[in-house]
Amino acid sequence: MAGRLDQIESMLRPYLGTELLGRCPEIVYAVNAQLVRFMHSDDTLAVLWHKIDSALFNAVYVGTERTMLVRLDDGKQRRITSERLRDLSDRLLALCYCRREANTLLRDMLFDLAREGSFAAMRELLLRYELDAFDREWLTQVLEENNQLQ
Repeated sequence: MAGRLDQIESMLRPYLGTELLGRCPEIVYAVNAQLVRFMHSDDTLAVLWHKIDSALFNAVYVGTERTMLVRLDDGKQRRITSERLRDLSDRLLALCYCRREANTLLRDMLFDLAREGSFAAMRELLLRYELDAFDREWLTQVLEENNQLQ
């Protein structure tokens, strides 16, 4: 469990900064709680994505005293937008499937998630699956157009 908490924290840090994570360590636990609950539910990955996004918003909103302003580790202050939270929650969601065996069930789940707009699912599909030319081209184009190939 500690390994995943460290992983979550390392994913949050570039987006939220060490200062906010120090003030509000419960952010890490809120995300982890959503990931753990998912394993015991019938929720889809899209539902989990929404739950992680909501948990992050609530934690950042309270942790920043409603300003949504954070100081990043490079000293710059940044406003946390819904788009940044969506991207962050998408990347955190990948913790649910990145270590699972690449099989057709997971591939179908990732395609469903990709249709919801998950860039992380799109990247995972490109990395782990043999895709037909149309799907590979579509996924690559969407990721390139949104600067999400990394």
